[in-house]
Amino acid sequence: MTSYNIILTGIATLLAIYCLYLRRTIARLKSDMQPVSEHRLMVSNNNIMDVIKKTADHMRPQMERHQIQFSVKCTPDSMMGWIDTYVVSQIVTGILTASAKNTERTGSIQLSVTTSKFYDFININLTDSGITAPPSETDDTLRLIHLHHGTLTTDDTVYGSCTITIELPINKEAFEDYELVQVNASPFHIPGNIPVNEPISLLPTTAAVTEEHLEEIKQETPSADHEFLQRAIRCINEHMMDTDYDRDTFASDMGCSVSTLYNKIRKLTGKSVTDFSRDIRIKKACQLAKEDHDLRVSDIAYQVGFKDPKYFATSFKRVMGTQPKEYFAEVRGEK
Repeated sequence: MTSYNIILTGIATLLAIYCLYLRRTIARLKSDMQPVSEHRLMVSNNNIMDVIKKTADHMRPQMERHQIQFSVKCTPDSMMGWIDTYVVSQIVTGILTASAKNTERTGSIQLSVTTSKFYDFININLTDSGITAPPSETDDTLRLIHLHHGTLTTDDTVYGSCTITIELPINKEAFEDYELVQVNASPFHIPGNIPVNEPISLLPTTAAVTEEHLEEIKQETPSADHEFLQRAIRCINEHMMDTDYDRDTFASDMGCSVSTLYNKIRKLTGKSVTDFSRDIRIKKACQLAKEDHDLRVSDIAYQVGFKDPKYFATSFKRVMGTQPKEYFAEVRGEK
């Protein structure tokens, strides 16, 4: 290859990379500009405390950068209720982001979640050492609170601190029928409940599960939805080892906004984007454990996109019902 051809190849590569960057940037900008009013409430039965704790965990790096003491307490530690997981996650992210911006270094932020006496509401309480102003009527966070039929109150009577309390209903009866996600209406599911004692010969691989279930819905689901699911599953598989593959990048690769991605995945599978991706990755982990008996749990965790083996173990147990170490030992015939 001549020097001229090498230069042309280099220029073409740089242009391709730049075009990819522009495409992802434009997609993110479209997502950021999409008004909250376009989001339709989609409520389903979920582990509320788990959703809030996961959201708060994503904020910890930002708190650490600002040297802010950050604590999260949920009482009870685990509780099922009817919420829109995306909306609740955005509400928690919104108030924590605002609090972090207004709390000085070495300050403190406490997030606590409790339930009402009859378990029909949750109270999300945020107390910081700053002077965080509550969301205004033009703030997306407050709009999301209202969208979820919730209320917000503040208490700044204690000198040097501010407390924001958000009350959200969690009873199914608090929502209109059109706001409830009818999970059973969709025939597509990524299996997340394979019995622990199932013989290894019956354990499906990720590819087999994908093809089987896509084939089942091929005639029942509109072609556009079928294609959307195919592309979504392909995106996860193509970025299986990418620990930084987040919702923004996923939405960009799908050519849509984050809220559109969430709504489509929820409508077609009954799952959030996070759970949809998690279930595919956990199934891949089972496949890797079957194919290579020398892989450790931590090795498999990294290969399916988990930075922290402990978080992988928690996610694995949530999907499979047991710890990965015990499950892998069983499917490998070590027990």
